[in-house]
Amino acid sequence: MNNRAKLATLILAFIISSCVLAIGEPANSVPASPVADGNAVFAAKCAVCHGKDGRGLPNWRAKGQPDFTDAKWQKSRTDAQLIAVTKEGKGKFMPSFKAKLSDDEITAVVARIRGFAKK
Repeated sequence: MNNRAKLATLILAFIISSCVLAIGEPANSVPASPVADGNAVFAAKCAVCHGKDGRGLPNWRAKGQPDFTDAKWQKSRTDAQLIAVTKEGKGKFMPSFKAKLSDDEITAVVARIRGFAKK
């Protein structure tokens, strides 16, 4: 097979594979992102400081760490505020996670934090 035939075969294979991948997807579709597991992310990234039960750690509470199980604290913050603090950090003790967690993971962590509220 000469070079021209090889190139034509390669181009044809590319076109066919592109068509096969596009079948069944609307032209304006957005790829679905995996749903982050807030429990797993919290356990891996947050529990070391905030405790696995969300109550915080005694040595950090004295420095302003919140108790996520406190209904008054829960009511005093919006999800947007929790997302912002998680992304940007707060003070010298709460680090920024914007480079460490995706937006989906941060949203899932906020949902987990809301789950600590006493019912």
